[in-house]
Amino acid sequence: MTDYTKTTNFTTKDGLASGDSAKLIKGADHDTEYDAIAVAVATKYDSGNLASQAQAEAATLNTVLMTPLRTENWADTWAAENGGMVGELQALADPGADRIYFWDDGEAADSNVAFLTVGDGIEISTATLQLPASLAGDGVSLASGVLSLTALSSTTTNPMAIASGVPDIELETLTTIEGNALAATDTFLVDDGGVPKGIEVQDAGLRAQTAQATQTLAAADMNSIMEFTATATLTLPLNSSVALPIGTPIILNMKHATQELTITAATSVTLVSVYHPGGGSAASDTLIAGGTAVLYKTAADVWALSGDITT
Repeated sequence: MTDYTKTTNFTTKDGLASGDSAKLIKGADHDTEYDAIAVAVATKYDSGNLASQAQAEAATLNTVLMTPLRTENWADTWAAENGGMVGELQALADPGADRIYFWDDGEAADSNVAFLTVGDGIEISTATLQLPASLAGDGVSLASGVLSLTALSSTTTNPMAIASGVPDIELETLTTIEGNALAATDTFLVDDGGVPKGIEVQDAGLRAQTAQATQTLAAADMNSIMEFTATATLTLPLNSSVALPIGTPIILNMKHATQELTITAATSVTLVSVYHPGGGSAASDTLIAGGTAVLYKTAADVWALSGDITT
């Protein structure tokens, strides 16, 4: 687009003396000026070069002019590129506090851009979205926006302990366990695979295992009643192979009119009973038909047996 610049100074000619050849205005002087004007006019945009709304929204031409209204049309409806985001951004009111812009494409038209409100447990600090220092507390530290578990010892009122970043519950430090049926009672705290609960000492019982067969005692047999309904052999293992707890009782029951259970000690294991009062290495006794006996471990490789037995 060319600007028009005047070539001939006609006012200067007015001051020249009559008869001065330079005082004359020639046709060539007019041609020079008009030619320059024609060139300038021909290279300028005119009203026909203003963009239409469709051209503004398409944003593809480089030969039309954008007015303020057409610029707004482009910002609000340029869906092919940004879904009108520019127009929605400029339309947002001052949030009045630190906020974050976000885009939700699932919202209705003209409502996709909004301010993200920071809720509990997080804050904006200058240009950083972070966890607030107030989240730190016992066993928890906050550094550079990262929460970490720190060493924490259990107390007589708080069973929580943290060591090497691993949380643990240490009930042995508590002077009392309060809550539900546990308060002011002699109670076992147990978890049956559901909700933890308390069982008072007088209500504790032994778990029953029915229809047992020939086997070697295992950890799962401790504190149970083992019921046999057919001839079988129960082997007492070496502590080195099966480290069963000392003092834990096992009740044996032969639920049959004629068949019997053989209780036999493995090699290097001692069985103590009325038939082996001093203890017999690798000895055996028999639980008679319909009989019941108590079996318990008294030392690493020593078992005691008492009840309806024979040799």
